[in-house]
Amino acid sequence: MNVITASDSIKYARELSVVIPTYNESENLPILLGKLKEVLNGIDYEIVVVDDDSPDQTWKIAQQLSNENERIRVIRRQDARGLSSAVVTGMASSNGKVISVMDADMQHDETILPDMYRAIAEGRCDICIGSREAPGGGYGDWSKSRRFVSYTAKALAYLALSTPIKDPMSGYFALSREYFDRTIDRVNPSGFKILLEFVTRGDNPRVEEIGYRFRNRIYGETKLNATVAVEYLLALIDLRFGWLIPNRFVKFGMVGVSGSIVNFLGFAIASGLGVSVPLAVFIGVQSAIMWTYFGNNLFTFSPIRYRGMSYLRGLVLYEFASIYGLVIQLSVVTTIITYWPTVNDYLGLKYMAYMVGVAFAALGNYFIHTNYTWNRLGYKLAMPVRS
Repeated sequence: MNVITASDSIKYARELSVVIPTYNESENLPILLGKLKEVLNGIDYEIVVVDDDSPDQTWKIAQQLSNENERIRVIRRQDARGLSSAVVTGMASSNGKVISVMDADMQHDETILPDMYRAIAEGRCDICIGSREAPGGGYGDWSKSRRFVSYTAKALAYLALSTPIKDPMSGYFALSREYFDRTIDRVNPSGFKILLEFVTRGDNPRVEEIGYRFRNRIYGETKLNATVAVEYLLALIDLRFGWLIPNRFVKFGMVGVSGSIVNFLGFAIASGLGVSVPLAVFIGVQSAIMWTYFGNNLFTFSPIRYRGMSYLRGLVLYEFASIYGLVIQLSVVTTIITYWPTVNDYLGLKYMAYMVGVAFAALGNYFIHTNYTWNRLGYKLAMPVRS
């Protein structure tokens, strides 16, 4: 039994760290922090608020509360985005022997947090989940459609990952410091559901679920939308096949397929107008560059995407980096036409040669954009900015 002992205090100053990722929660956060102060009485705890530079200045409210309470620390991420990466940032900067994660929207029942803490502190489990499916749990006033989505997500998680967790979509959980330390290097910080990351990538963790009733949001708007469903499916693919197919490559491929269609249409229209092959290739490629930059920035690299005026700077960088793919595509198509001149006489063969060039260019573009276009920005944004 892995019971937390007094010797751990040499390295970790607190018994419990509560990580709260926030975005536009300025009205809810003060209420939650007040309730946590009540329920955690008797536990030596800290609260780590990780805010993604909320437009409603949640970070500023949190900082004011921090000035009044030494248990509260604030990390303001001015460029980085993403719930999971915010959670990982908060966990990495925490100093508790038990680390918990909960939302700031008051939908998670804070009264079970002491029980979750004790489940780990007493050595009963490595991960304790606040579960809507465990005895005593429930979904509150959820509609039938939303319940159906939740049940479907649970079934997909079981089929893809064979996980016995009753509530795999939960964002309310706690884990031991020891388990965090030995698992974090395998966790994808941009993964959609960070709980599934810790459960799936760890070495057979002992899991306990404590039931709670999901509450309605008091202030603000829900962040659930159609994109969440897509992100969840991609997360399952990454967790199941990530060692073969990186999640980012799947996203890049989806954008790339749509870009190939735009590329082909631009080429076909230009060719139909009698434009020379090299110029038609250029028109197709340029159309695809504009399209895929928008898609990759918004979808593939969403947590570290270019925003505001930096969006235009990113486009310029993307254009220059895409020259690599353009050169590859032109080289492949030109080589095919040079060695097989008859290709030029048949429109169908010309299209086939063009698509071969697109395929080679796609591989080159994935390499250059992942390792250069967004990698430089990603390295910069990986460092949290403390206020």
